[in-house]
Amino acid sequence: MDLVGLARRFYGLYPNQLSGGQRQRVGLARALAVRPKVLLLDEPFGALDAKVRKELRRWLRRLHDEIHITSVFVTHDQDEALEVADRVVVMHQGRIEQVGAPEDVYERPATPFVYGFLGSVNLFHGRLENGRLRFGAAAPHPDGAAAESAGPVAFVRTHEVDVAFDNGGGAIPATVSYVRALGGTVRLELESATHGEIEAQMPRARFDELRLRRGDRVFVKPRQVKVFVPDASESPAPSPELDWVL
Repeated sequence: MDLVGLARRFYGLYPNQLSGGQRQRVGLARALAVRPKVLLLDEPFGALDAKVRKELRRWLRRLHDEIHITSVFVTHDQDEALEVADRVVVMHQGRIEQVGAPEDVYERPATPFVYGFLGSVNLFHGRLENGRLRFGAAAPHPDGAAAESAGPVAFVRTHEVDVAFDNGGGAIPATVSYVRALGGTVRLELESATHGEIEAQMPRARFDELRLRRGDRVFVKPRQVKVFVPDASESPAPSPELDWVL
């Protein structure tokens, strides 16, 4: 009980006298009491609110560093997996899509599903024309459904989208349709006549500098773009220049 952070004043309490987070800690203490070689945690924080989940997963990370026990942590919460794990296994329809360190899986996704599953992204369906990739109609696709696409697919994370009032060359004209300004990060939804709905995130300081409002006409330019071509044999040579249909 001391190991999981519950002081002696909790020892004589009944379950209905404990909070959800405290009950989870008691459950973990019971599992650790038999000194297992491997610990299976199946959605352990699923019934808890977001603030308690965040607190417990940080605590669990510190606990593992202290007791050095191997755990298999099953979760559908991507942030939870990336924060708690030393090694992440991404599964889709019973098949392993990718295995690796959290940074590798997030920064270097092996398949369209992994890219779409980890983090908020914009998805652009494209086509090959004269050895170059051209992209039109965009739509956010958090479920990784791009794996079903027959043509080239470009992914751009929402925080890798630049928004400005001037066209810096090769930018996509769009209109601000939604603004969510809470805390240090501002989320924008933009409508493009040629690329559909595009989502962007920016620091609050940048948002205050631009003074963006709903209905503003702006220009959008992706910074980091990851392209998946279904048939690699037909893919063009890697090029930093992509043609965005404006």
